[in-house]
Amino acid sequence: MRVTVRYFARYRSLVGKGEEELEVPEGITVLELIEMLKERHPVLRNEVFAEEDDLADVNVSRNGRYVRFDEVLRDGDIVALFPP
Repeated sequence: MRVTVRYFARYRSLVGKGEEELEVPEGITVLELIEMLKERHPVLRNEVFAEEDDLADVNVSRNGRYVRFDEVLRDGDIVALFPP
């Protein structure tokens, strides 16, 4: 299954690109995708996600709508990460 991840503002600068397409497992949640992104781009782990609360410094949308972190992604989804 493939999803597109778009990075905005500071996240774009940190990652060095505006978007990327990723192959992810079927049934992956938004939170699991964020964990994958932290592994793929360690700078996100160090600069974006707070130690005590990994999701404190990020807003996430899926196909243009805010999502909960337990929502399951579908093939072709566009996930955007942007500052609060």
